[in-house]
Amino acid sequence: MRTGCKSLGARPDERRGIKLSDARQSDIASQLHSAIGTGAGITPPSESIDCTFDDAYCIRRKLVDLLIADGDRPAGHKIGFTSVTMQKMYGMTGPHFGILMDRMFLEAGMPVPIGHLSDTRAEPELAFELGRSLSGPGVTLADALRAKANDSLADNAGAGYVVFGEAALDPNDLDLASINLSMDVDGILQSAPAGDVMGNPAEPLAWLANKLPELGGLGGALAAGDIVITGAPVKSVAVKPGSQLTSDFGSFGRIDIHFT
Repeated sequence: MRTGCKSLGARPDERRGIKLSDARQSDIASQLHSAIGTGAGITPPSESIDCTFDDAYCIRRKLVDLLIADGDRPAGHKIGFTSVTMQKMYGMTGPHFGILMDRMFLEAGMPVPIGHLSDTRAEPELAFELGRSLSGPGVTLADALRAKANDSLADNAGAGYVVFGEAALDPNDLDLASINLSMDVDGILQSAPAGDVMGNPAEPLAWLANKLPELGGLGGALAAGDIVITGAPVKSVAVKPGSQLTSDFGSFGRIDIHFT
């Protein structure tokens, strides 16, 4: 399910302030929360209201608060639209991010249940586990690499599940940009170098560390132990119950997922 305001991918200079009332933001967050619970798609809010980049972040913060009230715990961040391929696919102008909750993580080898979800898509990504907190402004790629405890595989199954591979390596021992990521979903094969993600798959991590302070309490913070998924270099692919996914991550090995 992909819903939200059209300006989510806007650059900071395109922000136009708050247009929606607090009550209207809360109402949209409640609709999204209900959609997550039922798995039923809803009409994207941007089709009926005029909202801004700031409104979208406020709505997302309220949604996360509702998930926390349900018992979920924030466990990291998901950065999206970090490759030109994904930006063109969805008409975005740059990256944005979401907050990963602990319920989204599944063990490798487990089937991924998606029968109760709508518009589920899968994509292969690299994920980083932070060894220490990371906060901007001024965070660089080198800073981001130094903050990692290890680097592992991830496949985010579109509608909110994350499956890690078994390999965990020090990113400083590898040329991350040259690692080739491939994904085969029901015979649909794609492949691209990890460097198609902002030149290096660790660059989105530095971007997020600098972005979060701009948002205050709306974005959270990057702390030791957090998982950050930094985006896919290939297009996301629709999956359904019965779909089979195989992703190859070069030095990191592969992931096989069966959707039910």
